[in-house]
Amino acid sequence: MLELLKVITGPPSVCGIDEVDVPNVGRRPRRLTAEERKSLTHGDFWIPDDERAVYKRALEALTSAQVPFVVAGAYAIYEHTGIYRKTKDLDLFFEPTAVVPAARALREAGFVTRLEDSHWLAKATSGEHFVDLIYGMGNGLSLIDHDWIEHSRQGVLAAIPVRIAPPEELVWHRLFIGERHRHDMADILHLILCVGDTFDWERLVNRVDAHWPLLLGQLLAFGYVYPAYRGNVPAWVYEQLIERARAEVGREQDVDFTRGPLISRFSFTIDVREWGFVDPTTEFVREARSKPEVRAIVETDVWDERGDDRPAPDDRRRSEDAEYLV
Repeated sequence: MLELLKVITGPPSVCGIDEVDVPNVGRRPRRLTAEERKSLTHGDFWIPDDERAVYKRALEALTSAQVPFVVAGAYAIYEHTGIYRKTKDLDLFFEPTAVVPAARALREAGFVTRLEDSHWLAKATSGEHFVDLIYGMGNGLSLIDHDWIEHSRQGVLAAIPVRIAPPEELVWHRLFIGERHRHDMADILHLILCVGDTFDWERLVNRVDAHWPLLLGQLLAFGYVYPAYRGNVPAWVYEQLIERARAEVGREQDVDFTRGPLISRFSFTIDVREWGFVDPTTEFVREARSKPEVRAIVETDVWDERGDDRPAPDDRRRSEDAEYLV
C-alpha cells in the first residue's frame, strides 16, 4: 500500500518542492528558490488597500522613531514558507524596553494605544484595523528578547523595509499555541519542511529548555507527516531529546499540577477549576508582571486605554483575561 501511495501521489508540491529523497540513495531534496516557495494555492501575500495603508503608516512611524522590532504572524510564515493566509492584524514583536517608544511613535502617528494585558500585549488601533505590540508570551513563560532581533532577516511589507522574525523563535513561540480553535502544528511542520535544514538547532533546543517534550512531539509529528524529509532535523536533536524522554520514564512528581494551561487556556480549564490541579501558569504570569521592564510599560502615561488587567489568580483558578496566546 505504501509503495502504491508513492506511485499514485507522485512527487510532493508543498513549498514548490518537486524532488523526493529516495530511501537508501542518499539524495537530499534540493533547496527551494524564493519563487518556488510561493504558495500555489494563494499566490503572493496580499493586503487590502485600506488595511495596507494603516500598516504602512504604523511601520513608517516605528522606522522613523528607530524603534527595533520584528514582524511575526502570518507575514513571517509567508516569508519563510511561501504559505499565505488572510490575517486580521499585524503582529509586531518588541523587546519590553522598546514598547513604550513604539506606543508613543504610533500615538503621534494617529493611532489609539491600548495596554491590553500588561505582561505581554498592547495594541495600536486605527478605525477597524489594529497592530499588535507583542513583548511576551500570554502564558507568562517568556518575554521577547534580543535574539528575536539579532537573528531576524530582511523583508519588505507595505513597501517598507522590515525585519522578519527568525524561524527558530517562531517555532518556539508556536509550541505553546494549542487551542481547539487555534493550533499551530502545521506552521511548525511547514517551517521545518521549508527551512529546517538552515535552522540553528542548538539555539532552538536551548531556548526550549525544560519544555523540550513539546519540541520532541512536533519532531515526531514532522517525521510522520514528511518521512522523506527527516534529514531536515539533525540526528543529534532526535537522539538528545529521546534520551531525555528515557530519563523521565518512571520519575515521580510530588506536586499534582498540570502544564496544560501553558498550551491551551480553554481546554484545560476543567482540570484546574473542577479537578483540583495546580496551574503553574498563574505563577509565570505573576512573575512576568513583577519584572521592572514590564512595570515600566504599565506605569507610563502613553496608553489611551487599558484592558481589564486583573491580578494573577491563585494556583487553582484561571483569570478571565483576554486570550493568553497569540
